[in-house]
Amino acid sequence: MDILFMPSLLFTIFILQVNAVESADVVKQKKLEITPQSCLDYLKQGYTSNDFYKIYDCNARKMITVYCDMTSEPGSAWTLVMSFALKNRVIEQLSKKGFQQNAPVNENSPNFYLYRMSNSQMTYLKSQSTHWRVTCEYPKIKVDYRDYVRAKFTDFDVMTFTGFGICKKVEYVNIRGHQCAYCTSKWWQLLNRYAPHIDSTIPGGCQFDASAGAVRYEDDFGYYTTPNKKFRCTTSDLSTTNWWFGAYI
Repeated sequence: MDILFMPSLLFTIFILQVNAVESADVVKQKKLEITPQSCLDYLKQGYTSNDFYKIYDCNARKMITVYCDMTSEPGSAWTLVMSFALKNRVIEQLSKKGFQQNAPVNENSPNFYLYRMSNSQMTYLKSQSTHWRVTCEYPKIKVDYRDYVRAKFTDFDVMTFTGFGICKKVEYVNIRGHQCAYCTSKWWQLLNRYAPHIDSTIPGGCQFDASAGAVRYEDDFGYYTTPNKKFRCTTSDLSTTNWWFGAYI
């Protein structure tokens, strides 16, 4: 009986080992499937704190650290992709490099005063997002929709746009109290020349016009040749401009 029993026992152990390997693979696969790949994934899992999070970049096949805003606009999550203090506008990657270009600054250390993701990181985040926005002085004010702009990628893809004073559709824009919703505003972005921005000194041509109260050569949301102290992003050398990609539940 012992001789007859041994093959059966060995076969049973073999089956158990195979099942154990399969179970481990299933667990690994399930773990991969629930690993957050965006700030929105964290929000859907019940995380509601504005903080630094780890997400899985499927393109790079690695975890990256990002800053997530979960609270400023209910029902949405936003990832910081670029942010800088006005005094740092002299850095070329922040003032003269379009989003089509790879011009990272502290890409592995998100912060509000000197930060820009790599182009590959931005491209991945865009794949997880429906909208982009720009805020001013987020660390102090969060979002109250003054000196703010938001657009859908399907209406205005800031990652691929190249142009000089082109009217582009946005969901909402406010500059120094001038505002409009679901309208066109005039944008600039040129390789090695202009980071994306609005030039408020040039009136007409688009639905949105913030020329009243503008200073000469005023740029808003980026580039910043002549800062206007009445625009929050350029009130002082420590004022911050914050670019985000995001999506809604």
